[in-house]
Amino acid sequence: MPIPIICFAGALITDLAYIASTEMMWLDFSSWLLLAGLIGGGLAGALLIIELIRSHNRRAFVPHLACLLAAWVIAVFNSFIHARDGWTAVVPTGLSLSIAATVLGVLAGWFWQSAYHRPAEIVR
Repeated sequence: MPIPIICFAGALITDLAYIASTEMMWLDFSSWLLLAGLIGGGLAGALLIIELIRSHNRRAFVPHLACLLAAWVIAVFNSFIHARDGWTAVVPTGLSLSIAATVLGVLAGWFWQSAYHRPAEIVR
């Protein structure tokens, strides 16, 4: 799960760096990070679906799957936007999609953390 979160956040950071410098290298980095995040997110989603099928507590995995799927779909569209050339690849649509994918990825990670690492209950 950390791979798509890191890659989507990295794409947001490189988008901001591109806006600050207009150096094409940052646009390329954003595209590569989006691709790596999509691959990692696809693998995480497939494993999550398997875990959802096997689990007895399916309700804990639904928010995680929903946020991860939403972040993945937004990142797919963001990847298409980043395929453009120059300034229009990032401003304004690419940047807003990067922010949305990062926020949803962080939420998916938070739900993942809460689903897998619940604190032990105190038995009295």
